[in-house]
Amino acid sequence: MIKMGARLTFRGIRFLWLGMGCLFLVFAASCQSKKANFLAEDAVHLAPPKIRVDSLLFRNEAQVRLFAGDGESVIHYTLDGSDVGESSPSYKSPFTVSSTKELKVKAFHPRFNPSEVVERKIIKMERDLSGATIKIHSSPNENYMGNGPNTLIDGQKGEFNFRTGKWLGFQEDRIVMDIDFANTIPIQKVMVGLLRDQGAWIFFPSAIEITTSEQIIGKIEIKESGQELEKQMRFVEVPVEKGTYDQITISISPLNEIPEWHPGKGTMPWTFMDEILIE
Repeated sequence: MIKMGARLTFRGIRFLWLGMGCLFLVFAASCQSKKANFLAEDAVHLAPPKIRVDSLLFRNEAQVRLFAGDGESVIHYTLDGSDVGESSPSYKSPFTVSSTKELKVKAFHPRFNPSEVVERKIIKMERDLSGATIKIHSSPNENYMGNGPNTLIDGQKGEFNFRTGKWLGFQEDRIVMDIDFANTIPIQKVMVGLLRDQGAWIFFPSAIEITTSEQIIGKIEIKESGQELEKQMRFVEVPVEKGTYDQITISISPLNEIPEWHPGKGTMPWTFMDEILIE
């Protein structure tokens, strides 16, 4: 047992200040009690560590930095998407990656429960699309136009803040875009960068279809698009028929309407995209 430090109360909910920028939620007795309050160590969960990557999309290499809120916490991580535990490598200093990695990080403490896992996919761009020409048949909303169509092929990955100009935001029943490549290129997979932030009425679409010369070469359905889920940035991968192509059309089908469980039920959801990748 440890005695609570500085106590903060907001709307009847108590928080515990442990220093080093750490604020923990405490499930305690009524604040009317005048008895000394104690907090069991196994009731404290560490705050999730923070990940800083100079670019989630990179051409040569990317630098990764990890931060914990408590000086005694130890961050462990994996780079292959496997579960992270105390036997995983521990973070000591910034490191670089030169290939696509699925980063998972988790903070551990000698006395408290570990944090939740934080994940980021750091992607090496296998193909430079800066010479391609992209045309979007459905215009993005005037508040989320980014840098126009080139926002999707400029190699600049957006973050959860969708108001930074790195995302295109649509409120349409279908989003269609043509990409013409400078030369014929081999393609086996198309990846579309999407954002889910259901609190802001942003949902993943229900399906993505890839065509060329009006022939379907790839299609995927996103079955969880209408489920209630946490915020997420994801590259949705659409396998296509292996071949060489000088042009493709990407058609995105949003949900018909926001589901019944959401406050915006019955209205058209938002679709946010930030990058198209080709492999």
